[in-house]
Amino acid sequence: MSSSTYKKSGIAQILGNVTRFFKREEQPTECATPEGNAVHKHKIGLSLAGGAALGYAHIGFLQAMEEAGIQPDCIVGTSMGAIMGMMYAAGYHPQQIKQIVKDEHMDRLTRLALPGVPKPGGLINTDRIQKILLKYVSHNSFDQLKTQYYCCSSNMNTLQPVYRGHGDQLVQYVMASAAMPAIFAPVSINGVYFVDGGVHDNLPIQPLLDEKCNIRIASQLVIEKPGRVKNPLLVWLHAFSYCSYATSFHNLEKFTDVVYIDPGIYWLEDFKHIDALYEIGYNAGKEYFGKKTITTKD
Repeated sequence: MSSSTYKKSGIAQILGNVTRFFKREEQPTECATPEGNAVHKHKIGLSLAGGAALGYAHIGFLQAMEEAGIQPDCIVGTSMGAIMGMMYAAGYHPQQIKQIVKDEHMDRLTRLALPGVPKPGGLINTDRIQKILLKYVSHNSFDQLKTQYYCCSSNMNTLQPVYRGHGDQLVQYVMASAAMPAIFAPVSINGVYFVDGGVHDNLPIQPLLDEKCNIRIASQLVIEKPGRVKNPLLVWLHAFSYCSYATSFHNLEKFTDVVYIDPGIYWLEDFKHIDALYEIGYNAGKEYFGKKTITTKD
């Protein structure tokens, strides 16, 4: 099966007749120049889904996008998609992001956690992860990123999704977007507790609509493999991810294009297989951009 083909079993049967890529909903926006000449311009939005270690496939997809000469005007992400999206929006190229992951041992979850020092509300202390992100995005501001960027987190007070794209505390909001309940402690920002955006919206679209992106591309991670039950942590990781994956279905028709990335033999916890996941995402992107013609705006 191609890495970008949506499986026509399981969830696909529920969704009905699903093709490899959704057809575009609208034609490029026609704008008038000061001289009165009509020109076609695109505003490209990109959404990166959550999916734990499988999110490393986004790096490969971004590489394929760069090679196709496509630069998104707006990026939004949830959980691991939020982390990868922030790094890209900060100006790091995909190959640089992959190397950072390796250099900082982000391909080894046990090296990121602080064993024996849990935070209230979570089994794993994520202070080390936050320090790594601040090292590479030290300005800690949405407004200083090179590309417009939003991340989705879940407000525990209002029980609503939050799409943050302006102001300070960038890394804190990204950490909140990836704070899987029970495994990672909720993130407190200005007295409000936030958890993983996948609770409400694992494949966010709203910021792309608000930013009036007329091409809206989703990098969707297919999470349909039977879960592993080796230990309670994996049981919860897989159970939460299945529920989170289901939150993306109501957004699919709002995207102009959805690229389904099938991780094949790899699992949510396979952080050490970053090279293989990168290649899967890259191949999915090459297939998509090889068939899709997008004229970037002047």
